[in-house]
Amino acid sequence: MTPRLFALLLALARLRLDSSSIVMRFLLLTLALSLSACASTRTDWTYNDTRIVAGNLEDVEAIVAQARAFSAAYVAGDTETLVTIYAEDGIAAPGGRDFIRGRDALRGFWSPSPNSRILEHRLLPEELWIDGDLAYDWGYYEGVSQRESAEPSSFRGKYLVVWQRDADGVWRMANDMWNPVE
Repeated sequence: MTPRLFALLLALARLRLDSSSIVMRFLLLTLALSLSACASTRTDWTYNDTRIVAGNLEDVEAIVAQARAFSAAYVAGDTETLVTIYAEDGIAAPGGRDFIRGRDALRGFWSPSPNSRILEHRLLPEELWIDGDLAYDWGYYEGVSQRESAEPSSFRGKYLVVWQRDADGVWRMANDMWNPVE
């Protein structure tokens, strides 16, 4: 992602949002995610392999901790912890589905299904860029899920997250977009 595109995303993230600007913001995020499709497909990834474009070590570590907490909560089926990683007005955009806006809607979306469970989940970030109280992080995710009596099944996809530091100083997901890849 170029610095110019990131600056545009940051400017959009700072806007007060009405429904049309939310759509525009996600269209631009979709474009950015599409541009990332040519990135590496390595699976032996650690956060040390992430390209840190801008930001200080304290903020990088805080965002990494939140991303790891997200994966741990997802595997544990801990919806409450997972939802608090999002901003109060956080928006998720899962591939092929409508936007999910706010913690109440996110709680319903992320509540574990009684017929399946997540056995593993991890993020494979390619790039992290921090500017003040906003940041973006993009890369791949992978995991293993299992339906009721079926064999475990692997899944993989790409993601783009816009992070914001809330008034309490905690980094939270403002926008979370993902879709599966083969």
